[in-house]
Amino acid sequence: MLFKRRTKQVHDGLTQAEHPWQGCIGVCSKCARKVHAMDGGKTRLRVGLKALIGLRGIKKQVRPVDISCLDVCPENSIAVAHFTQSSIRVINVGRDVTPETVLKELGY
Repeated sequence: MLFKRRTKQVHDGLTQAEHPWQGCIGVCSKCARKVHAMDGGKTRLRVGLKALIGLRGIKKQVRPVDISCLDVCPENSIAVAHFTQSSIRVINVGRDVTPETVLKELGY
């Protein structure tokens, strides 16, 4: 059974939820913390990606989120995972990489 997100219905078991996007970009907050690329509790890269995605009008295509450790922590860079329905791709980016560069690399 599909139900709308942000529903107030209570389910005792597992149910499938609707998602408004096709892909997800996960930015490792542990890696970002190590290279001092955080603003408060948010990664600067995710904040920049979210703003750029909004400007480009592709919110239905991809959503950036901060995620926990992926256990592929690179030395002096940030692990970024691109999750789609058919694949997962992990790239390592430098502390000062631009959101434009990341979106271009991931095909957006």
